[in-house]
Amino acid sequence: MIYGASGGLMHSARHPSTTGDTGMNGPLDDGTVVTVGADGTIEVAGDIDMAAGPLLESTILEREAATEHLVIDLANVHFIDSSGLRVLLGASRRTGQRGGSVVLRGAGVEVTRLLEITGTTEQFVVEPSR
Repeated sequence: MIYGASGGLMHSARHPSTTGDTGMNGPLDDGTVVTVGADGTIEVAGDIDMAAGPLLESTILEREAATEHLVIDLANVHFIDSSGLRVLLGASRRTGQRGGSVVLRGAGVEVTRLLEITGTTEQFVVEPSR
């Protein structure tokens, strides 16, 4: 865990395919960063793929312990694959079991198209912005 300049909690990890590292030890080589804002919003910048999925999942699990409703800001996500979708669906399932919800804020066409293709849009409250 790293605290950013704004005081928000920041998690980051190295991309194992390019560094030979499998741990969460610094910024991903592809630039993916997950932060938690002062209001509790999980903010993702970069790709949500096989390398960044575990980073996002650990942040989500930490936030789930503190709240029943999750807000995940995806405005700076330009790619998401099936492993990223799996992380988001897992969060939706767990929060739904507790009567909560997952809000995907700022979801761009890359995210909304994947949700539509997979028929999973209804699992979330989607707030598109781009």
